[in-house]
Amino acid sequence: MATFSLNTSIGGSSAAASLNASNPLTVSNSGFNASSTPSADGNGLPYTNITPEVDSVITRNIITWFVPQFGTVRMFINPQNIIYSHKKAISKERTKGGFTLQYWGENLSTLKISGHTGSSGIEGINMLYEIYRAEQLSFDAVGLSLAGNNAAADLSNNLSVGIGGALGQTIGGSNLTAPSSGGILGGILGMDSPNSMLSPRNIPSLASLAFGVEMYYNGWVYRGYFEDMTVTESAEDFLLKYDINFTVTQRRGYRTNYFPWQKNPANGPSSPTIPYSFDGNAVLPQTTSSSTSLASLLTSLL
Repeated sequence: MATFSLNTSIGGSSAAASLNASNPLTVSNSGFNASSTPSADGNGLPYTNITPEVDSVITRNIITWFVPQFGTVRMFINPQNIIYSHKKAISKERTKGGFTLQYWGENLSTLKISGHTGSSGIEGINMLYEIYRAEQLSFDAVGLSLAGNNAAADLSNNLSVGIGGALGQTIGGSNLTAPSSGGILGGILGMDSPNSMLSPRNIPSLASLAFGVEMYYNGWVYRGYFEDMTVTESAEDFLLKYDINFTVTQRRGYRTNYFPWQKNPANGPSSPTIPYSFDGNAVLPQTTSSSTSLASLLTSLL
């Protein structure tokens, strides 16, 4: 009869392997190891580093997002609902003589975007979540560049001040370690501090990166920022649903009808260019006698 040993199980015996095989903790059956998170780089957000399993061609009119520092990102599937909310900033106050109204213009419009990721699953949520917090991902590179810039500035300042002080002691017998001496020598040796010129004045801030997101959809361009994002994972239909609130600071473009049954509100239907279009407006039959009954009129319309 085979004996069971706890030590051999902990050490990786066949019993532990069988347990992992029957109820794997990860894909590789490696216990509690977590998969590494792809990093964002200048070529795109982390989700772009995941290799797709099936080749596909995008031919649909789907929503496209512009993300600062990363470029454009196209959604896998359009949201199920987009609620466009517009509101005016009007304050009202009741007085003895009646209501006083003050009109402050229009408030910022908001978009409530909700839907599910369909067959893209959690990877679709990853893409939306990375778009939602893209300013944090893009600022990683800015922080590294600032850290390198500060390190180079400290090194050049220390070298220039140190060499300047040593030359001062040798020539004049005094220690010229003042910042002005280092600055003069640094300029001569080409080691002027990178912090003193353009570098700190042209760095993007978190606010500029967060407020520069744009949504392109069928002729409309919305620029603004994300307020919040909610993800719901349901066992009822195995779908991953999301709700995103987007505040609009600017709207550009103009959207027009694109379905064949839609009509222009001023001139009626367009000329038929594709199937299922309508040809001209409906014309009511002209009656020749005032005695025409309502029933005959309805019969002629039918």
